[in-house]
Amino acid sequence: MNKNIVLLISFSVFLLSAMVVTSVVAQPRTVGVVAGFGFKYGTFDVDWSSNDPNAKFPPSGWEVFADLNKTEWELIRVEDVSGTNVTIQVTTHFKNGTETFEGGYVNIDTGDGNASLVVISANLNANDALYTSGSYSTWKINETIVRAYPNGARETNLLNVTYEHSWTVNETQNYNYFTMKFYWDKLTGILVEDYYEVINQTGEYLTTWSALFGMTESDGWVVPEFPTFLILPLFMIVALVAIMTLRRRRLMHAKLVDTRMIENLFGGAIARAWERVKTGVIKARQQLNDPTIYYYFEYLHNEMKKGEQQP
Repeated sequence: MNKNIVLLISFSVFLLSAMVVTSVVAQPRTVGVVAGFGFKYGTFDVDWSSNDPNAKFPPSGWEVFADLNKTEWELIRVEDVSGTNVTIQVTTHFKNGTETFEGGYVNIDTGDGNASLVVISANLNANDALYTSGSYSTWKINETIVRAYPNGARETNLLNVTYEHSWTVNETQNYNYFTMKFYWDKLTGILVEDYYEVINQTGEYLTTWSALFGMTESDGWVVPEFPTFLILPLFMIVALVAIMTLRRRRLMHAKLVDTRMIENLFGGAIARAWERVKTGVIKARQQLNDPTIYYYFEYLHNEMKKGEQQP
């Protein structure tokens, strides 16, 4: 798992474990991602400022900020799904052109694995725990909101945690503020945004830093677009097939329709169009649990293939 995400998450675990103690009610856990799905993160925004002449970037304990500032994009690819276990491959591309490759996994039920928080259960609701056991079993979704992403508006689960503390040492006022926001796509359970903000004040010296990374592309959200150039001819073919089915005996007996005519006229175009959308259709069927997506298009393609195999 990418060390940037691991370090940020580890620090979050430390803080929230001390702040949150609640009872956990187990919720049904559902994997929302499918092997082959890819999620690309291209938004990396790191800010730091201070009027303390002795302050340095990155602040102690936040060395991960320096790495985030060097990152151009990161790709998380789902390699395998087995039960509630999700295995991922992370490719990090830096601004200097170099890349790193790391693997990770998470059990979206228990939270076990080194990719915890990257993927959670699909279709969680407000007050549902992220996982059913471990450090994250006390973390609960605050609310489900709609947010806009490059592929359109999505229902998104938000975890928002804020921590403040002030104290005085030798008449010097100290103040610490920490907030973080995790956003997961509700339908897939994939992390789409992560935001951290920290404010430290010691007397007159104020130091602030923040980090944001967000998803910019995904092939796991979109049902593939149907090739528009085929709409009219396919409509004509479907109508013809329907007529042939209803009047099959009479048409065949009278030899009014040669089924190979359809194959000769449109078979190649149908085959190419199906191959173009096949992978996306399969993913969409699995993700939406709807085996009927493009069912008749696939049926027509299969019928054309049968015709090719006949002598």
